[in-house]
Amino acid sequence: MSHKEVDNKPMHGNPPDEQLANGPIENRSCQDLICFILFIGATVAFVVIISMGFNEGKPERLSYAYDPNGRACGHDEGVFNAPYIYLVAPLVGYLNRSVCVTQCPNWQEGTQSPNRLECVVNNVITNCSERYSYDGVNDIRDFDKNFLLNKENYANEPSVDKLFNYSTFIYNSTNVLDRLCIPSGEQYVEKIYGNMDDIASVQIFEQWVADIRLTYKIIFASVGIAFAIGLFYMLVMRYCAGTLTWTAIFLYFVCIVLFIIYLNDKANAYKTKAALNTAQGIADTDNQDLQTYYGLKGSMIGMCIIGGLSLFGLLCYFNRIRMAIAVIKTSALFVMEVPSVMLVPPIFSLLVMGYWGLWIISFFYIYSMGEVKGSSDTPLATVEWDDNIRYYLIYHLFYGLWTNALLQAISQFILASSACLWFYQHSDGQLIHFYVLESVKRSIIYHFGSLVFGALLLAIVQFIRFWLEYINYQMKQFQGDPKQPIKCFIDCLRCYASCFERFVSFINKNAFIQIALTGDNFLTAAKNGFYLAWNNAGQFAVTSGIGSVFCTLCKLFIAFSTTFLCYMIITTSDTYKDKLNSPIVPTLLFFIISYVIGDLFMSVYGMSIDAILQCSITELELIKANPGLLKKKRAPQPIQEFLDEHKKQ
Repeated sequence: MSHKEVDNKPMHGNPPDEQLANGPIENRSCQDLICFILFIGATVAFVVIISMGFNEGKPERLSYAYDPNGRACGHDEGVFNAPYIYLVAPLVGYLNRSVCVTQCPNWQEGTQSPNRLECVVNNVITNCSERYSYDGVNDIRDFDKNFLLNKENYANEPSVDKLFNYSTFIYNSTNVLDRLCIPSGEQYVEKIYGNMDDIASVQIFEQWVADIRLTYKIIFASVGIAFAIGLFYMLVMRYCAGTLTWTAIFLYFVCIVLFIIYLNDKANAYKTKAALNTAQGIADTDNQDLQTYYGLKGSMIGMCIIGGLSLFGLLCYFNRIRMAIAVIKTSALFVMEVPSVMLVPPIFSLLVMGYWGLWIISFFYIYSMGEVKGSSDTPLATVEWDDNIRYYLIYHLFYGLWTNALLQAISQFILASSACLWFYQHSDGQLIHFYVLESVKRSIIYHFGSLVFGALLLAIVQFIRFWLEYINYQMKQFQGDPKQPIKCFIDCLRCYASCFERFVSFINKNAFIQIALTGDNFLTAAKNGFYLAWNNAGQFAVTSGIGSVFCTLCKLFIAFSTTFLCYMIITTSDTYKDKLNSPIVPTLLFFIISYVIGDLFMSVYGMSIDAILQCSITELELIKANPGLLKKKRAPQPIQEFLDEHKKQ
């Protein structure tokens, strides 16, 4: 029944530590020192490897384009004064027909086009003059250059392949990245390169840049607008989460009832038609209206069963839903009372971006420790390594995943610890920044090794997933579609690895919350967190489900509201509307920025929901063991109200 006491079992068969009666345990010590030492050793090895990369790597050679002789245009001897690569047959499949040129051919419309390239010949392109030939010996004097512009000719003319293999075409071009000459002009871009995704119109790109420059103030303002809307949403959650939840549940049952009524009316209508058919002598087996009636009647019975089960579930989970609403309200109150927690995700996002920036740069240095040279098949550089460099790259990848997981773990712990500290001490007059600063201190001094342990487990799973994806990619590249049994086996492994990654992330998150509460080592905290979730699976499922809905709605609400407001500003304000080429690109940026802000809010809100849920369950267990604690009213108001009402029932 709805007033039945919520069955919250102890974490591992015994009441929680009595010290938790005073909030998160203060008497802490360094945990998982072996993992800390292991990470220090791994970091030293990482520094040694990237130092070798910076000393021996040649990443600048990766950026050059190479002619068929393997010479880097603008760098190597013989082509030092020819920095651009020019594709004499600018089509996919003929990229090996290239030559280094001193400048990309370019001329004004209506003027005489050049008939010779300023190039350095190579083994493939032995003449810089424009020529059309099917055999490389005899020229075609009357060849129509416009023939190239009609893509239908490529499939209909069997000699076109020979033409591309032996001819040198001179076309209007523009240099890209000071390395490559690409066709310019709408005629060539649309008709020759219209089917290539990697070639974009320079004019359109310039318009995009101009629109961004024009609206940059509104783009920056969208950050503040998104934050304001996010805080407004938190305010709504603080006071209206219960109303919205019960309203949604009520509407769900209303829809079921209305659908049942609709099915019943339709069934009765077909029943009447079926009776008329029977009166006319139509057999039941041929009476389509009768069959439809039975189908509608069965659907109506099915919906009644669904409605009945839903009502039974509501009655069974009534208190769990009430507790979930209290947790959601409390989480919103936490975000509003401790705004400094909103700094945690962006700061760690910057740390992650900075780290990956270093990782990418060092990766290219290590990658280029091998022999960098050109290829006769493509103007891009190729690299040959020995086994040691391969091992360096593999280790570099794993350490990158490990450190990324560690930064995420520290961020999660700080959010969880702040929520746990606030849950018990929010009425003690603490400074609003105390919780975050204290959590940062605990993460570094006491629990860094535990966070490293959790990050290591996640990194191992992600590393396995990476190699499974790589194997799957290589199988498709070299074999096309692999044989069905092998493909099925690899796909199953990929699916298992993906599921296991989510499981490890779940274990880590609950372990970090337990560490924030009790100060235990990772394994003990992971075990306690798992038992807590297992023994309170219903409460976790209800809270997670309702919380996920509100989190998703929050991200969408912030994104669409901010995008709409900013769009109205740039399309109605005289400052922007007459100067914009198109509002599409700025509007897209508004949406991306506001969605990221919404995701930032939800990373804090979601983690606080999980932490406050565990605090609430722990508080319930403590009160069951010592009812006198209820009189102290230590919990935040929404949870305390739930506890008071729960005790009366």
